[in-house]
Amino acid sequence: MVKAKKARIGIMSEKLIRERMLAIAKGVYTPKDNEPKVWYTSLSALSQVLCPKNIDLLRMIESSKPETMADLAELSGRSPSNLSATLNKLKEKGFVSFEERGKTKKPIALFTDFEIVTDSEIEESISQLCHAA
Repeated sequence: MVKAKKARIGIMSEKLIRERMLAIAKGVYTPKDNEPKVWYTSLSALSQVLCPKNIDLLRMIESSKPETMADLAELSGRSPSNLSATLNKLKEKGFVSFEERGKTKKPIALFTDFEIVTDSEIEESISQLCHAA
């Protein structure tokens, strides 16, 4: 069983996120262990995914441990189609996973707490790498 933990989320410009990915792919930049694994270009973009309602949903999944999506729909009072769309978006961003159980899926919250990082040190490192190339 996976225990939910705190997600470190970085905020950085799209240009620097792209340059960081390219530097990693080229082998000229190795991310530090404590660097965020998930990046957004703004707090506004992040808040569209991690709005209070979705954070509450992640915490409900962690505390109630519903066995199926139908159980979670009943617990949350959300329609199954709305819930499915929300959870798929959260899965795409790495905040939720599903345990396949025959024809049903058990939702699992991977993160219930969040730390937002706007690390100028990372930005500076990447900027220097890109200007040196």
